[in-house]
Amino acid sequence: MDRAGTLALARGSRRLLAKAGVDIVRLTAPSDADVIKYLVHEDGFLRVPVLVLGDLLVRGFTDPFAGAGSGPTWHVLARSGGWMLYGK
Repeated sequence: MDRAGTLALARGSRRLLAKAGVDIVRLTAPSDADVIKYLVHEDGFLRVPVLVLGDLLVRGFTDPFAGAGSGPTWHVLARSGGWMLYGK
């Protein structure tokens, strides 16, 4: 997905959780600049993995996300290499 598609995807989001190095960035009402900074890779395409759940946008799933934010508690359902599948 290119930059325009990423911005369109994020427009309905009111919350953004993004892994940035060793930190987790938590934003409310992310701006287009925030979306570009945390979701668009240097090559101009969407950074992956991304989870869209209602008004919540999550990029860079890591164990700390299992309890991040308000709402449902997330559990790791499966792991494969650096990938993790989460569920409620």
